[in-house]
Amino acid sequence: MKILIISGTPKTDGITYSFVTAAEETIAELGLESETLHLSQLNLTQCKMCTDGWGVCYSEHRCMYGDEDGFNALQEKVRDADAYIYISPVYWYEPSEAMKLFVDKLRRCQATKKWDAREQEVSFHKNKPSILVSNAGGGGGGNLPTLSYLERALLHMEGDEVPRNTSGIFDCITVNRWNHEYKLVAFKAAIKAMAAQK
Repeated sequence: MKILIISGTPKTDGITYSFVTAAEETIAELGLESETLHLSQLNLTQCKMCTDGWGVCYSEHRCMYGDEDGFNALQEKVRDADAYIYISPVYWYEPSEAMKLFVDKLRRCQATKKWDAREQEVSFHKNKPSILVSNAGGGGGGNLPTLSYLERALLHMEGDEVPRNTSGIFDCITVNRWNHEYKLVAFKAAIKAMAAQK
């Protein structure tokens, strides 16, 4: 089993990053494979809404500029993973800008597969579980809208199936500066439980 950790934090320390580290360590303890996408360290370009608003993301499920900025290679990492952990700080009651940029481009390429007549075109998130983590470390607000944003994206990409045992959103973890220590414990338990389901 390979778990892809998708990090939207620009920091290399602090509360949000502690969850990235905890994910890597827990997955390693389980003897499983992981890879972390540090989105803030990448140079992804924003969606250009090609041609009439839908470019090759609709017809070919890739980004026209994705070879240049590395996005198409990231999609391959999403394809090859068996499960996902999305971790983002809360900025303005939403995921970080890096997380939004990545998720919006991914959604355009993956959600459009449901309208593709070719049977082999299936969203990379379909039939795979995800854990969502949001950290409103400052004032403590904005976790629910952030998780709602990510949940909608997974719903569009067919990663929100029910029943949610071996697919869909396995768990949502809300974090702030007052609860992060015991939420880390719960987060590690969620990873172990998700891995046990596959």
